[in-house]
Amino acid sequence: MSRIFVAAMAPVLLLTMCTARASTTPAPELHDRAASSVEDAAQMVQQAFDDLSRNDVPSAQAELEEAIQARDFADLPADLRYRALLAASLLAEQNGDNRKAHNLTLQATAFDEADDTAWTTRLSTAFSLGDYHDAGRSLAVSARRWPEKLGDLMPSAIWQLHHHLKQANDTDADREMLDALFDAGWQDNGVEPSDLWRDLALLYVQRDEIERATTVALRIASGQTALSMLVDKRFDPITLKHPRAFDVDRLVAAEIEAAETRTKAHPDQLAPITDLQELLLITGRYPRVLSVSDEAVAHAAYGDGEKAYTDFSEKYNWVLDNRFRALVREGHWDDASRVEELAARRPEQGGMNVSQLINLGELYADLNRPGKAADAIAELGDVSPYGRMQLESVKLRIAAEKSDDAAVAAAMAYLREHRADAIATWEDALLFRGELDAAAALLIERLENPAWRNRALLDMQRYAQVTETPVDKMIHDRWNTITARPDVEAVMRKVGRVKRFDITAELR
Repeated sequence: MSRIFVAAMAPVLLLTMCTARASTTPAPELHDRAASSVEDAAQMVQQAFDDLSRNDVPSAQAELEEAIQARDFADLPADLRYRALLAASLLAEQNGDNRKAHNLTLQATAFDEADDTAWTTRLSTAFSLGDYHDAGRSLAVSARRWPEKLGDLMPSAIWQLHHHLKQANDTDADREMLDALFDAGWQDNGVEPSDLWRDLALLYVQRDEIERATTVALRIASGQTALSMLVDKRFDPITLKHPRAFDVDRLVAAEIEAAETRTKAHPDQLAPITDLQELLLITGRYPRVLSVSDEAVAHAAYGDGEKAYTDFSEKYNWVLDNRFRALVREGHWDDASRVEELAARRPEQGGMNVSQLINLGELYADLNRPGKAADAIAELGDVSPYGRMQLESVKLRIAAEKSDDAAVAAAMAYLREHRADAIATWEDALLFRGELDAAAALLIERLENPAWRNRALLDMQRYAQVTETPVDKMIHDRWNTITARPDVEAVMRKVGRVKRFDITAELR
């Protein structure tokens, strides 16, 4: 896996970070022979740094490894040992040996001299190895000691790390990490990461630390996040005392104004445009979703998108995806499919565009075009567990339209077995198949499960109407049937409430 939190370091830059400045003279109390042995180890480390200055990486790696494994390495000055360990870890990471790199950073960060480079290397390698507990702890240390360096980290990686810690129910590491980010004033490209603050506030509510929970929650600036708290009784100690702070309409209006300001302040970026598009989508301003991105589409058509926007390769497919969503909600199915076909041709994180191909396949399936739906998803290979659930959902709809009972059974079996990867997708599959008793039982289970509750409550709210495909309308009608059942309502009232909102449901 490539380095996900920060860019890999070039050997020359690595040298400037790691070159030893400490004296290499052995301690005077050592025996002459021991002193000579220690000096040999010190000279080997220095030789490695000299080789790095000549960009002779293989020699430097071999020399550092030999020096670190030497019996007398522990007798070297602390600063020299630290820099040797750090250099070796960075080189190991560059070679893709994250396990070795992580083991070396565990040693390097034990030194008082350990700086932000050592800790972010530990963070990145721990994440790559799936050691999310250590990654969370490492990010917490980095945020507390070097808050000014948080801008060097990729926001998407921070969100992913939080997701993994939640999945593992590692509340201690998650709370420590989120606390450090909150205290450091971290923002995601100038926007409050409101969902993170909501989750941190809930961790404190669960500890009955309402004052700290409230302090965290009052930094929330997202109307959709506020909505998720208003309908969940766990947040009542916060939301009932601060109604204006969680006024959904006020927050959404402020978000739109702020997003518009960012688009004007950063005309060379697409990220503010996609943020604005998403807000316009939930407020039903579909023509404007298109108009705010027309210029970007024109640049792409002319072939100078990369020159016009610094994040064109990363964000343009999402500009198109949001245009697709607006066209779908207006019922312009053919126009929507043409836009998503364009989006699907663009790479996603350097690889095949999984997200838009699945979206395109779902639209075709919902419009009873199983052949085109199958073509859209035909070449998809490895996908995330969540993405695989969406893919199997599309396969289910294709199979049902073709009356292929075996394929229907196979898709349902996968969705059932892996339901925890996307529980709402499994819910939709049950509704699609008309298994309403099972769908109602699942909804009750979701409401009773603290980890699934908030999403279930969000799904149950009454939102502004949108144009739906025939399949989506069928699923929605069946959903309304099960949510009206007395057994479902009784459980819902214990843990939350259903309200009516002027915005549309949260984008999935």
